[in-house]
Amino acid sequence: MSTTAAVASPPEQGAVPPEPDRARRLWSLLPVAAMSGAAGYGFARVFPPSELLPVLAVAVFAPVVLSAVLSGLLGRRPARENVRNREGRATLPLWPSVLLTAVAWAVVVSATLFHEVSDGLPGGPALRAAWSALLDAPYALLSTILPAPGEPELLVLPHAVVWTAAAVSAELALRTRAPLLPALPPVLAFGFPLVLGADGPGSSYPAAGVLAGATALLLLVRSRARLPLRAIALGLPVVAAPALVAVLLGPHLPGLGAPHDFRETVTATTVRPQFTSPLDQVAAWMRNGDEEVFTVRTSGAAPGNYRLAVLDRYDGTTWTSSAGLTRTGGRVPAEQGADPDRTKTLEQRFTVQSLPGIWLPAADRPSSVSTPEGTSLSVAADSGVLSTGKTVPPGFTYTATSHLPRYDAERLRYAAADDDPARVDLPGVDAAGQPVPSVQSFTKIAERVTGGSTRPYQQAVRLADWLRTTYRFDPGALPGHTYRSLEFFLADGGRGTSEQFAAAFAVLARTLGLPTRVAVGFRPGTRTGAGTWQVRGRDVLAWPEVEFAGVGWVPFHPTPGEAAQGGSAAVSAQEPEERQNADRETTETARPSTSPRTPDKAAPAAGGASGSGPPGWLAAPLALLLLATAYVLYALWLPYSRRSRRRGDPDARRRVLGAWQQIVERLTEIGLPATGAHTAQEVADFGAERVGGSAGRRLPALATLVNEVEYAGRRPDAAAADAAWAGCDAVEKTVRQRVPRRTRLLRLLRAAVPGRGRRA
Repeated sequence: MSTTAAVASPPEQGAVPPEPDRARRLWSLLPVAAMSGAAGYGFARVFPPSELLPVLAVAVFAPVVLSAVLSGLLGRRPARENVRNREGRATLPLWPSVLLTAVAWAVVVSATLFHEVSDGLPGGPALRAAWSALLDAPYALLSTILPAPGEPELLVLPHAVVWTAAAVSAELALRTRAPLLPALPPVLAFGFPLVLGADGPGSSYPAAGVLAGATALLLLVRSRARLPLRAIALGLPVVAAPALVAVLLGPHLPGLGAPHDFRETVTATTVRPQFTSPLDQVAAWMRNGDEEVFTVRTSGAAPGNYRLAVLDRYDGTTWTSSAGLTRTGGRVPAEQGADPDRTKTLEQRFTVQSLPGIWLPAADRPSSVSTPEGTSLSVAADSGVLSTGKTVPPGFTYTATSHLPRYDAERLRYAAADDDPARVDLPGVDAAGQPVPSVQSFTKIAERVTGGSTRPYQQAVRLADWLRTTYRFDPGALPGHTYRSLEFFLADGGRGTSEQFAAAFAVLARTLGLPTRVAVGFRPGTRTGAGTWQVRGRDVLAWPEVEFAGVGWVPFHPTPGEAAQGGSAAVSAQEPEERQNADRETTETARPSTSPRTPDKAAPAAGGASGSGPPGWLAAPLALLLLATAYVLYALWLPYSRRSRRRGDPDARRRVLGAWQQIVERLTEIGLPATGAHTAQEVADFGAERVGGSAGRRLPALATLVNEVEYAGRRPDAAAADAAWAGCDAVEKTVRQRVPRRTRLLRLLRAAVPGRGRRA
């Protein structure tokens, strides 16, 4: 057989080459949509999935379908009316596609997210609102406690990012032959949720796993090897491997912690609203004791006190809050150092009846809150108190989930006071610069009451017990918590509401160096049914809280009768037996309504690791499994990559030689000695004998072509290279049928070892 007979002749001069596999390019839009959706689902750490998914459905499929429709319409137009690419295929110029995509986005975003601005029409008001929101959204999200509320002004960012990524990726898939280039836009788009959602709930690994799997599927579909549909289907398990590795092992890999949180470099938008201090309203609530304030339905742990506001700044006249309010979509960040294992869960559903002010009550420090749509919810990150920013209307309903801490009396007993200068500050001089006599009086009282106490917790217990046993609770007492009011209460009055008891404790404790604040809220109220409670004005309550190092804020109960109604288990405040003998004045019990937040650093839980990763005995097997998986994937990818590189080489001469190298490597699997010293004719004779059939009969002519190309300087054309690869395909098919799959896999694993490559 002559060389010319074995190699197809080139196309005639001026003929248009056949159109590439257009169906394969259109099929590649499926992994493009999957990659764009995975990149967009990374925003699930930024927005609630229920509000994010409808936006993604539009932003992913609309631009992909638009690109596919444009491509299909152009396929029916005469080729001379369009620009031809280097393969001779008619394509639309890029600028009309970009223009149509931008116009489509403007129409869609006006009709969906900003339909209320201009009645669903893409007019100037809607577009200006969308553009302004798009510019402001990154900063707004970085300064919001995640998950962010699903408002159009914020959702426009993932809508625009995912739409752009899907549109660019679809155009690259239809206009280029590069296998992985269409994956670049979704990968870059995935960076947005990684940065914005670093502090959000959940994990980015599932989205990253789907993105990796879709990228592998894209590579399989767009392979230059022109794999048949059956081969693509068989390759799907290999496609799923990187996705499973990313999802299952990603969170446990050493060195792959959470990405840098840019919130640390952004000044959060905090609001310090002007409002009447709830502590000033205690007397008014007490005078209207029968007024219904709110109802609450609870499930889980027994209800305790409901915290309304926390006041940590005192100027000698009134207690106020120094904390700013940060916007949130419903999540309340945990107190720094909190111990989630020492908590009891309480679910609450509130219905407001008459609640003046901007605050929302919740048990202790809630972890999540759900409010009606359209509510602007803010939280004071330091204390966890909630605010709507405006007066709460009657009938307002919301739910809250709280994790009530549990006590560890032993740790409290020996805990040190936290170093918090702002929470021990008391104004000690008047406007003229003269010492305030009241402060000196408070200091003497506190030192006398706590004399002999050696630890901060014991001092706090003694103060609370002394106030509770020395003074009387009077709901009709005059309001006030100025220096003069407290001095009168302590020296002459002897009667007061929880306003005076809490404020007096806080001031006395601060003279001892104990960081203190005052909380205002309500007792559990009156049970009206199974898990249902009615809270009235007479249930209002103020109580002090003291901050201990490694523990957090712990409430105390100086108001008479309060400790028995706090809804919390009592904590023994007794000192060890040897201390009792030396100090007979040690009190019996202190009843804070919350428990310490963190375990003692010096005494970690037995058998537990301090980190959140896998135990040490599991790290080595996980690492070995990861390495083995990576090696298998590399061994499977290496021959595929080598073959694709050889077949896709733009130089026809190298393509012919590459096809021959592939044939030699396949023949070594059925007995050809891998010495690298065979002539082309010897290889052809061996193949004709072992392979047989039409595939074997092609080898002598192909060997002649290889000799002419390698040694005689022949310059083959593209048709000759295609014919060489057709012969290679036939040989490889025969070899695959004869060599068991297990044997081929073992060869691939051995061949991937460095230094043991095949020799042609």
